[in-house]
Amino acid sequence: MGIVALVLIVIIVLIFFILKIPKLNVAKKILIVISVLLLCIITLTVIFITGFDSGRMPKREEVEEAQKNFDTIKKSDTAITTVSENPPKYNSEQIKTLLFNIEGNYEFKKEETTCKMNLTLYYKKNQLKYKLKTNTREFSDDAEIELNEKKDGYYITFKNIEWSEYLGGLDNEGEPIQKDLSLPQDLDGVLYKNEIIIQNYGNSMNYYMKLEECGEKYIELIKTNTLNR
Repeated sequence: MGIVALVLIVIIVLIFFILKIPKLNVAKKILIVISVLLLCIITLTVIFITGFDSGRMPKREEVEEAQKNFDTIKKSDTAITTVSENPPKYNSEQIKTLLFNIEGNYEFKKEETTCKMNLTLYYKKNQLKYKLKTNTREFSDDAEIELNEKKDGYYITFKNIEWSEYLGGLDNEGEPIQKDLSLPQDLDGVLYKNEIIIQNYGNSMNYYMKLEECGEKYIELIKTNTLNR
């Protein structure tokens, strides 16, 4: 309580000097002294209410407790930041039980088209795999799925399928805004229950062709059967 003692000393000194002022009559001196006392009482009250009695050095126990609280808050903030920047990844076992069974055979069955396509999705050692066969090519590798914003379906990515063409954004004259863009290496689409949809080519503002052997803008692959386990 060192600050309280200091305030009391200041009050005594002020009262002493006020009483020694020769030009003030007794009534004025008493009024000034009362005003000083009231001001000091208010100051002390504020000090006690706010707990600001720091005229002393903090105790060792208080410092240690404050450090513990700070460390706890810091760890919590770090954990929150980590979750925010790195959203949790679902492993294959979790994904298989989230919404619906995605393993099975899918086919492109649109009538009056030369586009032929068969896809198989399956798990191997807890890793989602795919086999894709088109009119002219065959692919097989890992696949990845991620919940969509509505959490009622997935975005699906087929790894290591190089796009046929990619010019990116085009200017008003139909020329690429960026030159010599490298071809994307992954084929992406959306998966909802028994259907996978892949947008196969873009438009006059963003030109690309993912699978040139299929002239359809939207490739709709419908599940024909589920794999037996």
